[in-house]
Amino acid sequence: EYEGERNAAGEREGRGVMRRANGDVYDGEWKAGKRGGRGIMRYANGNVYDGEWKTGLVEGRGVYRYANGNVYDGEWKAGKKEGRGVYPFAEGDVYEGEWKADKEEGRG
Repeated sequence: EYEGERNAAGEREGRGVMRRANGDVYDGEWKAGKRGGRGIMRYANGNVYDGEWKTGLVEGRGVYRYANGNVYDGEWKAGKKEGRGVYPFAEGDVYEGEWKADKEEGRG
């Protein structure tokens, strides 16, 4: 279910809220029918992403809070951690450094 702005072609564009049957809720910006710009995704499992989107995937800068208490604050590309980021684990360890394709890489 979608509630929000649309473009002339009827695609989601501008600001809107999407509620999925599984309980996931996205509140943010849309471009050409896909999540694009700034938005917050609250997943039914308790995870929350607050940040930038591009063509429906997390891309740019954002914070992902996992239901288990872990947090990643950093850069994303095509839905994966990529670039510089900080990941303080719930048990107290912290990784701060470079990421590539969702994995720690390079200096950290």
